[in-house]
Amino acid sequence: MEFIQKPARDIMVMGRANVDLYVSDPSDSLESSPRFDKSVGGCAANIAAGLAKLGRSVDLLSKVSDDPFGDFVSSFLARRGVGTRFLTKDPSGSLTSLAFAERKTVDSRVLFYRSRASDLMIRIEDIPIDEFPRTAVLVCTGTGLSASPSREATLFAMEFAGTAGTRVVLDLDWRASAWESVAAAGLIYRIAAARAHILIGTREEMAVLLDCMPGAENPSEAELAMRFLGGVTELVIIKRGAEGSTAYSADGESWSAGVFPVEVRKNYGAGDAFAAALIHALLHGLTPDEAMKWGAGAAGIVVADTACAESAPTFDELQRFIAAHEEE
Repeated sequence: MEFIQKPARDIMVMGRANVDLYVSDPSDSLESSPRFDKSVGGCAANIAAGLAKLGRSVDLLSKVSDDPFGDFVSSFLARRGVGTRFLTKDPSGSLTSLAFAERKTVDSRVLFYRSRASDLMIRIEDIPIDEFPRTAVLVCTGTGLSASPSREATLFAMEFAGTAGTRVVLDLDWRASAWESVAAAGLIYRIAAARAHILIGTREEMAVLLDCMPGAENPSEAELAMRFLGGVTELVIIKRGAEGSTAYSADGESWSAGVFPVEVRKNYGAGDAFAAALIHALLHGLTPDEAMKWGAGAAGIVVADTACAESAPTFDELQRFIAAHEEE
């Protein structure tokens, strides 16, 4: 699947950017740690940072609070090559969300503080629709669909981007705590998925889209993917963690890729790294199996390190990692 390059930017990413606070000592827990290391995270921010690290021209469309944490997010991303002119401060008193995270090989706990989160204050009038004709790809994330006014703004952006010829990618980024119910999430996800050219999610996330739909009991993975292919949607990518990933196209083709075994230092951040490298590879004109291989390589690098956005690989680092490791 090939993308048509546009002159202004490769990608615009829309959604959540938050402050990450990691326990400084991986042996500590959230309750016992006396110190935390500050970074930036959030699905959209991680994907944007990952794409910038790989050499892509990328802008983040989001909101942060009008305070030192908002300043930190903006400066952190700008220093890493992410365009921030569409990353604006919300004057309403909203807060940049916080994520406190452990660094454990399994069952790392992550606590989110997202009362009146700034990234959920994106409004329709904040969408730079005149920029879409000069943008190759718009990436939207599921958290932005979880509440108003961000929900309507995200759907608006997806609709106008598609009309302008921009390819739209939806990463489901399902978090149960962000939604009133699975049924509500399924409804909104289905509306958004119908506007996406590429849909990315885990098997469990894809199942959320089928909630309350008739005949949706225990579909096979291929049957699940086919429920959303057709119309605008051309490619559905289903991630299975340590079991790799599979891509399904509207014409009935499928491709699979494995994972790269690494010594895991934390069990989160892989999905965002996967999405960034996958999109980068598709823009290179690679086939879905090769694109998922690049995604798996970036995911392996990130989980083998101690952060998310800061641990994203450069293009050369990614290629060296893939060459040096055997895919399973």
